[in-house]
Amino acid sequence: MHMRFTRLMTAAALLAGLLGTTAAANGDEIDGHRIYEDNCAGCHDGGRGPQRGSDDWTQRLEAGQQTLYTHAIEGIGGMPARGGNKSLSDDEVKAAVDDLVAPTKDK
Repeated sequence: MHMRFTRLMTAAALLAGLLGTTAAANGDEIDGHRIYEDNCAGCHDGGRGPQRGSDDWTQRLEAGQQTLYTHAIEGIGGMPARGGNKSLSDDEVKAAVDDLVAPTKDK
């Protein structure tokens, strides 16, 4: 019985990994606004980075969403990788980026 349970759990874990069915993988529990407020707002709302809703985002958005994600994850210019918080996952950084640029996209 124990061996069958172990095989079943291993198969379930592999399948979940392949399908990306965890909550974090799907972004179900990621709060981009909270992540932005906790990690990004100090600079972006404080005048050291492009402000939310400013025209500074027009050219950046033209480069594409994936480019924005890459720059936020890897850092660019004076902005540190992951906003200086190395513990943020790629999905968390992407959610924060989405929150930051959302008002600009709606213009």
